[in-house]
Amino acid sequence: MSAWWTSPLVVGHRGGRGAGWPAENTLAAFEQARAQGARAIELDVRTCAGGTVVVFHDATLARMTGERDPRRVSEVPERELLGIDLGGGATIPTLLAVLTWARQSEVAVNVEMKHGVPGRRALVRATVDAVRATRADVLLSSFDPSLLSLAAALVPSIPRAFLTEARSPAWARALQETARPPLVQGLHLERTAVTADAVARYRRRGLRVGIWTVNDPAEARELHRFGVASIITDQPGDILAAL
Repeated sequence: MSAWWTSPLVVGHRGGRGAGWPAENTLAAFEQARAQGARAIELDVRTCAGGTVVVFHDATLARMTGERDPRRVSEVPERELLGIDLGGGATIPTLLAVLTWARQSEVAVNVEMKHGVPGRRALVRATVDAVRATRADVLLSSFDPSLLSLAAALVPSIPRAFLTEARSPAWARALQETARPPLVQGLHLERTAVTADAVARYRRRGLRVGIWTVNDPAEARELHRFGVASIITDQPGDILAAL
């Protein structure tokens, strides 16, 4: 059974972040989340030069290299990109590598497709190809509904969730209030924009509700009482202990 139909599911945000964690969105961070008991992780994908899908949040390398390398990820060749040390020997992985690890480790993966990429169609196609190749337990998410629509057209069996934030534009808020299966199976909401009534309303539409990014154990327990299915957190060990 897919982890994406179980509840509550604690999801390691970029694996995990903060003191004591390896660099985010790396195999080392994902492995630490698994070691803490997380059955699922969240990661971000975009394409590098040549079209390979890599696991990286930002459009540029600046933040993750301590401002040493300001280049855009989309302009760096795969071989060079994968050799960059993010600290402690952690490096940027390909999506294929992470999904292969996840399949072997029985860890579910929330793949967030970044919309600020040069070729959005190419990103979606390469992402679903990696999912099919590895047969990993994957949920696709994005702030861009066009990416989710394309993924649904290519491989409708991969579940999808629409991402929103507290300051979403009006069109995104309207979609949040109307979205339902089969276009998406879930909504992933920013923690500051959640109420018990809203969660109940979305659940009545047949949607699985996930919340990001929740690092307070008491807040996690309250969200679970609301009926939230997935709690995305930088500290999976702490939240698992709380639940």
